[in-house]
Amino acid sequence: MKSDPDYYAILQVDPRAEPGVIQAAYRRLASKHHPDVNPTPEAMERMKLLNAAYDVLSDPGKRQVYDNARPRTRQLTKEGAPTGRRPWWFLVLSVVVLLLLLRYNARLFRIAGPVFVVLWLLMNGQRQRK
Repeated sequence: MKSDPDYYAILQVDPRAEPGVIQAAYRRLASKHHPDVNPTPEAMERMKLLNAAYDVLSDPGKRQVYDNARPRTRQLTKEGAPTGRRPWWFLVLSVVVLLLLLRYNARLFRIAGPVFVVLWLLMNGQRQRK
C-alpha cells in the first residue's frame, strides 16, 4: 500500500504553520516550479504535488482529517534532540548544585536558586518561529 506524501514537507512548512504561512509557501514554490516558468520535465509533477498539498492544507476541514490520519512522528531539532521535550539533565544538575550550595553556603544558594529557575524557564519557554 502506497502511503500519502507528506504535504508539510512538500510545501516546506511546519505542521503547526498558520494558513498565511502555508499560502505564502505555496505561492513561493508555485512561482518557482510552475511549468510555464520552469522548463524541466519534473516541473509538471512537482506542480501537481504542490497543488494537492495546498488543496488539503488550505482547507481547515481537510487539514484536520489529514492531520488525524498522518502518523505521529517526533520532530527533531537540528541538534537531534526531540522538540518540546524538557532537558531533564539540567533539572537534575541544578537540584544537585542547589543542594550542595544549601549545605555549604546559604548566601550562594539564595543567589543561584533564582538563576537556575530563570535558566530553566528560558530553556523551556522558547517557541520556534517560522
